Amino acid sequence: MKRVGHKLRDALDLEIGRRKIEGLSQHSLRAMRDAADSFCLSADPHERASAADLTSAQVVEWIDAMRQRGLSPTTLLVRYRYLATLMRGLVSAGVIPMSPMKDLRAPRARAPIVEFPNDAEVERLLNPLRYQDVNGARDLAVIWFLAAAGLRRAELIGMRWSADPARSDLDLETGRARVLGKGRRERHVPLMPGMLSVLEAYLAQRGRSPHRGSSALWLGQRGPLTTSSVNAIVASRGRDAGLSHLHPHALRHAWAHRMLSSGVGEGDVMVLGGWSNRAMLSRYGAYAASERAFAAVESRLEALEPWGRSVQSVVPVPARRRAGGGRPLPSTGGARPRPRPQTRRSVSGVASAILPSRRRTGSVGA
Repeated sequence: MKRVGHKLRDALDLEIGRRKIEGLSQHSLRAMRDAADSFCLSADPHERASAADLTSAQVVEWIDAMRQRGLSPTTLLVRYRYLATLMRGLVSAGVIPMSPMKDLRAPRARAPIVEFPNDAEVERLLNPLRYQDVNGARDLAVIWFLAAAGLRRAELIGMRWSADPARSDLDLETGRARVLGKGRRERHVPLMPGMLSVLEAYLAQRGRSPHRGSSALWLGQRGPLTTSSVNAIVASRGRDAGLSHLHPHALRHAWAHRMLSSGVGEGDVMVLGGWSNRAMLSRYGAYAASERAFAAVESRLEALEPWGRSVQSVVPVPARRRAGGGRPLPSTGGARPRPRPQTRRSVSGVASAILPSRRRTGSVGA
């Protein structure tokens, strides 16, 4: 049977339409559209090329063009992956015989570092005394959900509320919430006792809203909250708590770190966080793993440096605290220290140098 030719632009539009029917999120659809538009602009500026005539060289030229435009490595990688997904779909649909990206390697991108608040900062952020204004009940409930349940912004604003439990995403009796995550995968998250009391206060306020007839759980003055509304709430309340440049995803990082550091199994965190593969979780858990390693070393420094006492008797070390907040190292009192030999170095000093002060940072994820 002779294959019917498809123009590149038409073929990609059809494939994006299929993904929309399958329930791909609006965010993913926009990113996929950006990848398709930029590729067509590079490989087929006059919109005359056939999809079946695509070559690997056109993909390489597209990547080079994006690099010359100064796009970040992360953006390059995201667009490459979305285009590869579209090409696999065209192969499955019989539009093209083989993906032009089959033998290519994805561009490398180092995951950027994102700072997230520690437990004390989150506790300060959730102090109810900071939420005594007209929107306080709503803002506290929003931030509490993000920090205590690790939700994504789209998952949060997609929640629905109804007095009928069958149509509501909140079940206050059982202490659970239903969330629709990426790929329209549904999951349940637990509602902690503190969250329940905060939610009850917000629902009482919501009942007086002029938009209370909406099915959306989270309401603002103009109707349901949007992603930009959530960004503004988190940033504003973060500034009030002394946390500049706070964003919702930082709270998801803080949640994942707290879960892993508290001993919750990775499999359980994957389920609660809505991750379908362990690779994404590993980005969130990398810092938690390193901090556990630092804590293990700090608790065993005396055993790990058996020669430390003899070295300190020759090379005195001023009293100071270790990076992790351990007890002060011994000092020599008022005795005048001997010249420090060039060939001998305090092992305790080395330990303090290689154990950096703890900063809560992690890699960006979904």
